[in-house]
Amino acid sequence: MIGGPARFMFVLTLAAAASAAAATDRFVPADPDFIVANVRQAAPDPGLRDLIAQWRAAPVDTASVALARAFLERAHALREPMYMGRAEAVLAAAASRPDASFETRRLFAETLQYRHEFTAAETLLDAILRQSPLDVAARTQRASVRLVRGDFAGARGDCAQLLASASNQSVALACLAESHAGSGRFEQARALLAAYPLNAGENAAARAYFLTVRAELQERAQSIDRSIADYSAALAAMPREDSIRASLADALIARGDLEDANALLDIERPSLALVVRRVSCTRGAQRERLRAQAAGWLDLEAARGDALHHREAAMLALAVGDATRALQSAEKNFATQKELADVRVLARAAVAAGDQAARRKLTDWMLATGFRDAFSENILGITRRG
Repeated sequence: MIGGPARFMFVLTLAAAASAAAATDRFVPADPDFIVANVRQAAPDPGLRDLIAQWRAAPVDTASVALARAFLERAHALREPMYMGRAEAVLAAAASRPDASFETRRLFAETLQYRHEFTAAETLLDAILRQSPLDVAARTQRASVRLVRGDFAGARGDCAQLLASASNQSVALACLAESHAGSGRFEQARALLAAYPLNAGENAAARAYFLTVRAELQERAQSIDRSIADYSAALAAMPREDSIRASLADALIARGDLEDANALLDIERPSLALVVRRVSCTRGAQRERLRAQAAGWLDLEAARGDALHHREAAMLALAVGDATRALQSAEKNFATQKELADVRVLARAAVAAGDQAARRKLTDWMLATGFRDAFSENILGITRRG
């Protein structure tokens, strides 16, 4: 979103009016096989058409929430970002109203988080929690945003409150462990998860989150086989969750199982994160095709003025041996995101570029926060006591 709902509609109007004048500045892909748009339509959905009609007739809060939820579900089910944009457009107007419900604002924060607008998303969630401190959904969502941003102390407070509430205990415990693992309590975090008797009958999303956090902590401790087992179980619970698929692929690549990783990533309508990882798993013409596809995707983002996937740009640059560009992208990415993949790509890029200042900066951050990751520590030459 650019400057709120009013500006959003104004920008759309300007874009339509200026399209002909801007024709000479349009992005032209270099790859003749680059897919500019996929116009294949999903099967007609009478339920979605009805929700759209209801919203158009009376775009009140309840209609906006129902339609936005349907768009969000479709975005995830079809791996189609345009439905996320449609949800955002609906919610932007609804969330701006004085009487907007907490649910409307939470969903709008979700679309902002998807666009990497983390500060704006957190601001919305802060406002909800000031009015309703016991809102479990908003607190869980804010903890997620804070963990992505590397605000482990802030996330720990949210996670602890979730654990003290009657909310899902496995989710709250995994949240707390994730915040501990980023702030000097790594072994305590692992012990928390090891002691919890995860029930096979748990909600699929909750089970997948718990398993993913446990897998990541095992990966960071170099227990790669156990990590892969947990990532695999998490993906079985949530097979369309690309973030889990990407994490599992990273672990397989780290173990040297390139063929298995390539097979895992070879799915219909893959996200950019999956395409970039396949570049590292393939050779020859297939590798060049995937590289061109990923590069074209990033070029198109830049041409449209979208928030760039700097993590994926850094990974792609590393895969093709461009250490300087990799470091530039990794540093831009790390300014807003500090998850495991972000730490590792920055460590790899700093070492590949031979940039001592970048290595020192990342080392200082890891030592200051207590963030533990054996792989990053090894390549940066970090030695810890205890």
